[in-house]
Amino acid sequence: MDLQLLLPSIGIFLTIMSAAGGLILVARSYATKRVRDRLEGAILVGDGVNEKVESIILRDMQLSTVPFLNAILSEAKWAQSLDRLLVQAGIPLRLGTFVALILLLFSIGAFAMISIAHAPLLALPAGAFTGLLPILWARYKKQKRTLSFEKLFPDALEMLVGALRAGLALPGAIQVVADESPDPVAEEFAILSEESRLGLDTKEALKRMGERVDSAELHLFITAVILQRGTGGNLAEILERTAAVIRDRFRILGDVRSLTAHGRLSGFILALLPLGMAGVIMVVAPDYLKGLVADQLGRYLIVAAIVLQVVGLLIMRRIINIKV
Repeated sequence: MDLQLLLPSIGIFLTIMSAAGGLILVARSYATKRVRDRLEGAILVGDGVNEKVESIILRDMQLSTVPFLNAILSEAKWAQSLDRLLVQAGIPLRLGTFVALILLLFSIGAFAMISIAHAPLLALPAGAFTGLLPILWARYKKQKRTLSFEKLFPDALEMLVGALRAGLALPGAIQVVADESPDPVAEEFAILSEESRLGLDTKEALKRMGERVDSAELHLFITAVILQRGTGGNLAEILERTAAVIRDRFRILGDVRSLTAHGRLSGFILALLPLGMAGVIMVVAPDYLKGLVADQLGRYLIVAAIVLQVVGLLIMRRIINIKV
């Protein structure tokens, strides 16, 4: 069978199956939400708990409402990592729905390249690019949330130290931070406080908090509290020194960002330069690029250029990504 006839059929099939799967997952999620709303009165969560905090505490651990898909995702390590990414990004989506969205965008990208651009050889790269968009969006959301948390965290630690010096126990001091700090610090400390109130061991609640926020500064705090609870000591003094270490680390990170600004700007320019030149050529001499796309060797060269561009950006990112 001719490859150019087979690939469009495969693209149409994958698009239809992904769309059907997405609709099924949305319908199941809606049904699950209705059941959860009906059982809301039987859930032992405090009346003053924020709705978002409550939803995180009572988060359904199933990765998908479809049983066989949930079984597959539960056994896959990549699925657990992707689910952790959704939690750290603060995206309230079940992993099965997120995977269905990735498959749908992959199918749309591949089908568009086959049917519209008439370039079957570029279908896989185009599908991979569109399929990666949700993951890139989730990573951006995670990075933005983590940076916001880290900027507010030293002030939250000082507030915690002040509450401890005022005579409050650790649970009461955590509740003070949850009430007085802005989000996302307030949200995380509210979850920590509520989980402890519901009977979860403080050590386990702190570990769960560390899984929800991928921050080295938060891990310093968690390690300090766990060690103090095991060995004893003045917790207020320990946390005060921890806050000083975190502020020094932020100062060093600021210096590093200043020193690597030139490299980051160069990477940004080099990433946009080929796209900008392609746009200029399309306006000035459109036949030049049409001939490149129409020729089979030209299409191979375009794919090779995209791959080399991505590899170059990754290498440059590793060069300027200095760990502190």
